[in-house]
Amino acid sequence: LSNIQIWVRSADKAEQLAAKMRELGLRCEATANLAEACQSADLISCATLSTEPLVMGEHIPPGCHLDLVGAFTPQMRECDNLAIEQASVFVDTRAGALAEAGDILQAIAAGTFAADQVCAQLSELCAGTHMGRQGVEERTVFKSVGTALEDLVAAKLAFEKASMD
Repeated sequence: LSNIQIWVRSADKAEQLAAKMRELGLRCEATANLAEACQSADLISCATLSTEPLVMGEHIPPGCHLDLVGAFTPQMRECDNLAIEQASVFVDTRAGALAEAGDILQAIAAGTFAADQVCAQLSELCAGTHMGRQGVEERTVFKSVGTALEDLVAAKLAFEKASMD
């Protein structure tokens, strides 16, 4: 990663997190302008409990990947409909995303996206039955609402790390 920008609603918290990341040797800075940060990003990652869109599709450049790992109920969302509409959308599981992912469900309700436009789920990407991104200019979105399998893998990695220390 060449440069990481952190945006948080609280400028103080953004700077605190950026400082911790710099202590780890990462080039990181806090930003007060989310739209501007998005416009220059290759990767945008959201992990929020927002019920209102934070990342707007008009600010996402070609080739950018948007990672949505927060907002996990139909009422929650981290991006607007345009961000979903203009991207190739991948999910952790279709069943979970189409039941819980507000970012996707609200775009479907607005008529700007359809359930059958979900390109693939994580298991298909991992198995190689879907190749994922098709070109360098393609915008992509990964929406996770969480699954037991993801929790199990995270727990296994944490256990293995703790066992090595």
